[in-house]
Amino acid sequence: MEAGREETVSHVVLRRREMMVYLVGKDEPVKPERLRVTPTWFTTERSPEALNWYL
Repeated sequence: MEAGREETVSHVVLRRREMMVYLVGKDEPVKPERLRVTPTWFTTERSPEALNWYL
C-alpha cells in the first residue's frame, strides 16, 4: 500500500546500501518507508520466468 492505495511491485533494486522499489505503472522508484506490506500479501517463492531477461 502506498498513500492508502494498493500497488503492485514491479521490481526492487539494491544499490550502495539503498533499496529502491519500483511500482507497476510508475517510472520513479518509491522509498520503502512509504510502503506498507501485510505479510500475507507477498511470497518469497522464486519465479524462474522472471529471470529470463537477465540470462
